[in-house]
Amino acid sequence: HIDIMDGKFVNNQTEKLFNLNKISSLTNLKYDIHMMVEEPLEKIDEYIKYEPEIISIHIEKNSNLIDCIRKIKSYNINVGVAINPDTNISELYDILELIDLVLIMSVHPGKGGQKFINETIDKVKDINNKKNKNNFIISVDGGVNDTNSKDLINSGADILVSGSYLVKSDNLNNSIKSLLIH
Repeated sequence: HIDIMDGKFVNNQTEKLFNLNKISSLTNLKYDIHMMVEEPLEKIDEYIKYEPEIISIHIEKNSNLIDCIRKIKSYNINVGVAINPDTNISELYDILELIDLVLIMSVHPGKGGQKFINETIDKVKDINNKKNKNNFIISVDGGVNDTNSKDLINSGADILVSGSYLVKSDNLNNSIKSLLIH
């Protein structure tokens, strides 16, 4: 999971931080690119060339959402749509049949180490109820740790994105296991 920030959608700027050519030479793992950028349509091509497994774009500040989805799909790359904590989950209902992943932000995007927003669990339950008609994965990003991971998984989350909790861990393997035991 690589966070790409343009300094406009969020205050931080990471577009030049990650050398994806170098990362590609060190792993065969597929990327999960999370684009926290305003109007991502023009920037998608920069990341398509790395053949990521998925590219997620935000529903907010994106006037070309459907065009972005189509463009990413045209390269046979899975599409995720991310939603900020202050955005109502119902904003996604009309596009669920077009996407492969719903990325629910459980903190305000742009800065690591934030406290998990508990209302996220209700969002996960809500969107999980829409899975009957659609085939998508639910991912949760931000503030994920061993105190909320069980509730997220039990509510329907398929993927947990945990940064600070794992980076600050003294025992990475135990911390990863603690996220998954429920």
